Amino acid sequence: MLKILGVLLLVGGAGALGLLAAGKLQRRVQALRAVIGALELAERELSFRLTPIPELFAMLERRALSPASVYFGRCLAGLDRLGEESLGTLWREAVEETLFDLAPRDRESLVQLGEVLGRYDGEGQREAVALTRTELTRALEGAEADRDTRGRMYTALGLTAGAFCAVLLL
Repeated sequence: MLKILGVLLLVGGAGALGLLAAGKLQRRVQALRAVIGALELAERELSFRLTPIPELFAMLERRALSPASVYFGRCLAGLDRLGEESLGTLWREAVEETLFDLAPRDRESLVQLGEVLGRYDGEGQREAVALTRTELTRALEGAEADRDTRGRMYTALGLTAGAFCAVLLL
């Protein structure tokens, strides 16, 4: 009876590790979709209304999906320190604190965008947002392909490794 329980726990634990790895890939896809959607909103606002940065962050906090809404909320809260620190620094801190599901190259694209916002005219800012959105859209396509192939592999590998270890121990 204890052997059966041990085998079930071993297979279940290894399977759970595989599912966790696949879940990480899924969270990256969801985070990229949320950020891309928020950047589309920001691009429209900058194109048609030339919305000031504080209003833009407040609107994105309300309208964007999570984790992008949390990210822009953090940016908005950081504007209190705008005189002491640059917008690029506040933007970078918010990226590091809230968008940890993104790959490092995705976060770097966003950090570069933060260096442009608030420094240039509306057209320059809109172009920077459009460029970042394009880069992240390409990253999303790769992340979706990764999730589809590696996600299934991680799940199957976790279950297979657990079953293999169970057979070895019996």
